[in-house]
Amino acid sequence: MSQSATIIEQRQTIDALETPVIQIWDGVLALPLIGSVDTRRAQLMNEQLLHRIVETGSEIVLVDISGVPVVDTAVSRHLLETVAAARLLGADVIIVGLSATTAMTLVQLGESLSGVTTRTTMAKGLQLALKQLGYVVERTADAERSA
Repeated sequence: MSQSATIIEQRQTIDALETPVIQIWDGVLALPLIGSVDTRRAQLMNEQLLHRIVETGSEIVLVDISGVPVVDTAVSRHLLETVAAARLLGADVIIVGLSATTAMTLVQLGESLSGVTTRTTMAKGLQLALKQLGYVVERTADAERSA
C-alpha cells in the first residue's frame, strides 16, 4: 500500500471516530458529539448521518451534544442544518445533552431551536424516541424491588 493510500485510510478512520453514527435501537440512531464542531466536522457529520439514515431506514436520530464544550451561533446553525437534512429523509431529530448553561447561551445568542425536540439526557431522549415509535418500556416488579 502506498504512503498516500495509508494516509487516506487513516484520515477516513479518524473521520469515522470523530462522528460515529450508532444504531441504538431498531429505527433509532445516535450521534454523540465530543469536542468542538467546526464547519468541516459538521459537513462530515451530516454526510455520515444522512448515509446511515438511508442505510438503516431509521426514523429518529438522537444528537447528543453533552460533550460539546462550547455551543455558539455556528454550532447551533450546524445543528439546525442537521435537523433540516434529516427531516428531508423522513427522520426526526431529538437533540439531547443540553445543560442549563447551553440553554442560556442559545437564548442569549438569539438562536431559536423552536420546532426542534430537545431533552436534557440521552436516557430521556431514548425514552421519547421509543414512545414515538410505539414501544412501551416499563419496569418489572423485580426491577423495582432491586432499584
